[in-house]
Amino acid sequence: MKLARFLPALLAIPLGAQSSPQYGTRMGQIQSEYLDGPAGTQSILEERMREELAEKLRREIELERSPTATPVTVIQNGLQAGPPQPRDKGPRVDFETWVVQPTRDFAESVVPKDEDFEREAGRATIHRVVRDNFRNISVTYTVTVETIPSAKTFRVTFSDSAIPYPVPQVLRDGEVIALTLMNDARTGRRLVDYIRVTTDLVRPRKDVARDIYADDAELTIAQPRLRTNGVEQEADNPSGMVSAQVVWVDVPGQGRYDLSFKPRAEGFERAGEVSENSLMFSAGGNIFRIDCADRIATGSGTYNIYARKDAEAPADPTRVAFGARR
Repeated sequence: MKLARFLPALLAIPLGAQSSPQYGTRMGQIQSEYLDGPAGTQSILEERMREELAEKLRREIELERSPTATPVTVIQNGLQAGPPQPRDKGPRVDFETWVVQPTRDFAESVVPKDEDFEREAGRATIHRVVRDNFRNISVTYTVTVETIPSAKTFRVTFSDSAIPYPVPQVLRDGEVIALTLMNDARTGRRLVDYIRVTTDLVRPRKDVARDIYADDAELTIAQPRLRTNGVEQEADNPSGMVSAQVVWVDVPGQGRYDLSFKPRAEGFERAGEVSENSLMFSAGGNIFRIDCADRIATGSGTYNIYARKDAEAPADPTRVAFGARR
């Protein structure tokens, strides 16, 4: 069954209030499609409003610093803020379209939408178009998402597009794929779709990744676990720790990659981002995710990761290994 269906926003936020224009601006609103049928976008909007009301109430109670304070139920616009209410847990696909380092005319001209939709049990195919009216450019692609019940994960496959897209991926609940739609090499401005598959209510991104300020910033890789396109890889030193300005990782079947917060030498290109204890980078259509036991960057933001492939390292390692390049 085909549906020319566009689900409205989860939360309407004025464009200027969505994020600082220094790094990026979200274009319009989050767009969502359910894998198992429309469970009601309005219910997601109402649940998010309840959470925000409950959070506001919690802060007000903390400010009063009353040791006898008890939970209070607040009714606003017909919505109850208090204990969490039951909500639909059905899997869905969220799309957030961002312009990185936008100018005003660029930001106001971008219109993303889901043009067509096909649904089967536990599987959805979305035909998506993002148009920049100011530059008269359109980007289209198709993404198919299906549930893998035994593993509680999702298989994501891209097709029907002239832009580079990753090979099929396996995502855990809540994980994101960053798909670059347009890239202006002269100005550094990029148009990106952040695609998330989830069964829970997830807050929107606050901003896009940025370059770290410190020239001597080091990556700290502690007890890392590597996944290639969603498949976990066996590591030589799963309990070890590496800290350096440039860290290398051997990826089975792929080779060795150097990673850094900055393009410190020839061949480094922006390839991904790091936030808290997770790092993601892409190369050759593959997406590599590194999850660590501790924070990778010293700051609390989301930072760009630069990568290059080491042509002089072993071409086909059989196990994951990490090391520091001095």
